[in-house]
Amino acid sequence: MNRIFKWVTAAIRLLVLTTVFCGANVLTSCTTYNNDNPTAMMLGGRWDPQVQTALNRLVSNCGEGSYAVFDFDQTSIVHDITQALWVYKIEHLCFADAPIHDFLDGIPEPESLMPATETTYAEMGSVLSEEFEAMTARLEAGESIESIWQSDIYLDFRARMHSLFEAMDEQWGSWVAYLWQPGLLAGYTEDEARTLIHDAILEHLGRDKLAVEQWKSPDGHWGGDVMRGIWVSPEMKELYRCLKAAHIEAYVCSASLELIVEVLACDPVLGFGLPADKVYGLRFVDGEKLVAQFDPQYKQPIKEGKVDCIKAYMAPAYGNTGPVLVAGDSNGDVPMLTAFPDMKYGLIIDVGRSETSAIGQLATQARKEGNTGIYILQPSFEDTSPLQLLNIFY
Repeated sequence: MNRIFKWVTAAIRLLVLTTVFCGANVLTSCTTYNNDNPTAMMLGGRWDPQVQTALNRLVSNCGEGSYAVFDFDQTSIVHDITQALWVYKIEHLCFADAPIHDFLDGIPEPESLMPATETTYAEMGSVLSEEFEAMTARLEAGESIESIWQSDIYLDFRARMHSLFEAMDEQWGSWVAYLWQPGLLAGYTEDEARTLIHDAILEHLGRDKLAVEQWKSPDGHWGGDVMRGIWVSPEMKELYRCLKAAHIEAYVCSASLELIVEVLACDPVLGFGLPADKVYGLRFVDGEKLVAQFDPQYKQPIKEGKVDCIKAYMAPAYGNTGPVLVAGDSNGDVPMLTAFPDMKYGLIIDVGRSETSAIGQLATQARKEGNTGIYILQPSFEDTSPLQLLNIFY
């Protein structure tokens, strides 16, 4: 009898771990049919109970002819896919044109001083290029990348890259920072970039990969905390599946480069299996190779641009009505969370934004209303772990 119990116990543990890492969580299965709408399946799992009730109501009462719009980073997925690619490129020294242009593509005033420093962007870019060339020469001479990771020059390089990004974000904001980071793909063809992005996803994807790491230069002058890893929670995968089962079209509207988001969002195993025409993100101008320059003919979905993007490219297919569900996590999502009077629910993923911020005020409203109003607040799934699942069985 004890032997049978041990075998059953082992089987349950294997099943739970398998479903966690394969994204088919047995606790989030939308397999309960709703009597009012037999085509719709109900959402289960570890959602906040009131959020779960609201989403199930949405799935039951809305259907064909309606659509939902999701932000991607920190909403559809845990952490940031552009950040994961950026970390991967730095760690593997995967740059094409960036060193040629001193890593400064998209920076409007290279000769200006970086905030709170006596270093210009041009000077920073020049050092980065010299360090990059020195490290790639060592690789070409046969030194391993693992050895280079231990060197002062590499530690300085990655810390400077972090400080450069933080400086331009502080000085010029989203339009420059969100161009520069994915713009480091410049010089690659689209196919080459997709391969690189896929490799980065494989290396960074997983609950166990989520971390915050400190990148500091050997002299302590540059660097800071860097977010690592990405994860697609079973709960969010299941929400996308339930919407599809209810014939509610799901779209992504992201301020990350569309090409980067597509690789994960459209993957049927690692991501959500979305068609490419349901994914909207930042777009560069067309060309034989990628260039760090926004397409001026396209409504770039940054902040208010997300509303323009939805109205121009999604709403016309639905009689110019708004989405029934909008999901986001940051101030950049507030415009689309507040622009559509026919929205049924605004789903806010709580990743700890300031209560005084625009998204924080919407989150406070959801808390005060107990998640029974238009805005519903769901804690991030970042803290969900396999051990929590195992505790349910024992």
